[in-house]
Amino acid sequence: MALQPNVWTKFSSNGNNCVEVMLTDTEVLVRNSNRPGAGTLSFTHAEWDSHTKGQKLGVFDLPS
Repeated sequence: MALQPNVWTKFSSNGNNCVEVMLTDTEVLVRNSNRPGAGTLSFTHAEWDSHTKGQKLGVFDLPS
């Protein structure tokens, strides 16, 4: 699934812990959908691309 520009997209693995992501012209924003007013993290497109590639490789997997 590709992010749509300037639209919050919600991701959830179990229905309770949800993250929203928004792509803008210059950055990718991330927030907790249960508490959107609590703050937003921002990443450059290069940072987000690096993280996404690492995620696909399993770099951030928790130990078994």
